[in-house]
Amino acid sequence: MLCCHSATLSGHFPPNSLAAVCECVEARVPRLEVDVRFMADDSMLIFHDSTLDQAATGAGVIAALSRRDVRSVRYRRDENHGLCFLEDVVDLMRGSGTLLQVDLKLMRPISPARAASLKTALAPLGDQVIVGSQAHWNLRQLARVPVAFDPTLQWHYNPARPVGAEGPRAMGVHGLWDDAPLAAIRQASAEEYIESRIRDLRGLLPAAVEWMVDIQTVLRLAELGVPLGEHLHDDGCALAAWTIREDTPARAAVVRRLFESGTETIITDCAAAVASDAAALLELDLV
Repeated sequence: MLCCHSATLSGHFPPNSLAAVCECVEARVPRLEVDVRFMADDSMLIFHDSTLDQAATGAGVIAALSRRDVRSVRYRRDENHGLCFLEDVVDLMRGSGTLLQVDLKLMRPISPARAASLKTALAPLGDQVIVGSQAHWNLRQLARVPVAFDPTLQWHYNPARPVGAEGPRAMGVHGLWDDAPLAAIRQASAEEYIESRIRDLRGLLPAAVEWMVDIQTVLRLAELGVPLGEHLHDDGCALAAWTIREDTPARAAVVRRLFESGTETIITDCAAAVASDAAALLELDLV
């Protein structure tokens, strides 16, 4: 399955805009993703960044603003389009058959009222929704909503990570950022280490039906001999890999390696190009 990152299909509309969502729904894409941020009045804004300043005509930290503050705010990329809210997306997608992936950007502990509001807003879509986050503590509060865990804050591969970035502070002996004591034990083989860490991290959110893992990490684990998707699948959990873009080097080869690792969903800004890559692999019987 391919997922349109930030509801991007053709790229003609601002990411996360209602027009972009509409294009995806009309094209009957199997899955699309939007970013959700809570505002000061508990409105759920569809927006990627924590502030309006770069992508929109307004300014300020979204968590400190209210719905009224963004009423006239437009996307800088195309001022014909204003901002939208989660209920707008749900209304548009109702009955479409497209799976809605919500990237919940809230990192502070979610209040019971906000958890209830989120579940109520998503209820019209039934099981055609999945909520993902790095904040597993918030996903725990979403009983009876399918959830996807992103383990970046505990475990990931990024040799070029900038100093001071969020996440683990130590790099383990197998090249992954990981503060767990096991990561520093040289006597553990790569396979022993990875399989143990998968079990540890699954324990943080056993209810997760999917892991959403960055592509670098998926490919690094494969290099170490562990196809992450296959291991998760054995535990009843799917793997979604993020994010393939137009400028991803050796894109077709990356798509192939992701499928070989057991990836079930690829999150991408260039769905048509990735679909073409996948179709070519299928014709060659390589996936």
